[in-house]
Amino acid sequence: METLDSSDTGRIVSQERGHGGSGVNIKLLLMLVVVAILLASVALVVALISLTQNGHGGGEARVTITGQEGSDSKQDKIWNIATGHMTSNNIYIDQPSGQLKGFNVDLINAVCRLANKNCRLVYDVWQRCWDSEKGQLPMGGVGLMSGWYDACAGWIKGHTRARTFQFSKPWQKPVNYHFIVQTGNPRGFNPTDVTNVTFGFVDGFINDEFCLARQTSITGSTLSTSQIQHYPQPTDMFNAVLSGEVDVCIAVGNNLPTGLTRLEDPAMDCPLDASGGGLMLRMDNPLLEWWDPALERLIQTSEYHEICQDIIEEHGHMPGRDPKDRCFGY
Repeated sequence: METLDSSDTGRIVSQERGHGGSGVNIKLLLMLVVVAILLASVALVVALISLTQNGHGGGEARVTITGQEGSDSKQDKIWNIATGHMTSNNIYIDQPSGQLKGFNVDLINAVCRLANKNCRLVYDVWQRCWDSEKGQLPMGGVGLMSGWYDACAGWIKGHTRARTFQFSKPWQKPVNYHFIVQTGNPRGFNPTDVTNVTFGFVDGFINDEFCLARQTSITGSTLSTSQIQHYPQPTDMFNAVLSGEVDVCIAVGNNLPTGLTRLEDPAMDCPLDASGGGLMLRMDNPLLEWWDPALERLIQTSEYHEICQDIIEEHGHMPGRDPKDRCFGY
């Protein structure tokens, strides 16, 4: 067995220490390489996120947030507009095609096309836009309040409605409302004093008992509950006057059923700010940011005049107001 002297021992110890130092350096080098790779990976991820947010990366296009729009500002959003008034040239169902047609349909399509927006007109009963019941204040309908759609079409800005909803600029002239009685006024209705007179009203319509109460020149205009009857449709209200169930009702008075007549005076101004029909929507909906500017532009064009002319040419088989009574500029 070979023996080592003191000098050999020192030499071996020194070599072992040299090999140990070299191992530490290699580990340190590997750790630095790993850290460098991690830092490079993080930098790459950050760069990709930045590119994507600026519209230069893959995946979905960047969503621009303006005002209160939030995620609703996506260009592919479908704006749902509800309508339920389907008894005139304003809006009706074309039976052969099953499609909604009328002045409101034509105008809504034109505004959405001008604004480059995707719109869809949907049907719902109007009480889900705005409702009222005998003896109670009118209220927002469950459909519009719950956000089933973005807006309801053809609604007039009224005193009670303005406390709950916002309104677009109107696209129709305002109307006045009149007392409607049996032809010949056999009950001797006095339009200046309605004390003890019974009235018929339609659920959700602006020509209601609260409009009558604002007519301070008419004696007894604030009605008691016993003087009020509510009906689901205008035809039901008119039939109630014809049958004598109620003495009188309040309506525009165009195309009345046979047996009823309109008393010209007084003419009641039920809308707020002399407003005509437009969109009614929740206070937090951003639709008006693009709708009102597009509507104003449309009304200044020949297309608006053509849409008004189609009230006669395309929808003339339906009852309702004609262009000079409905449209601006006539």
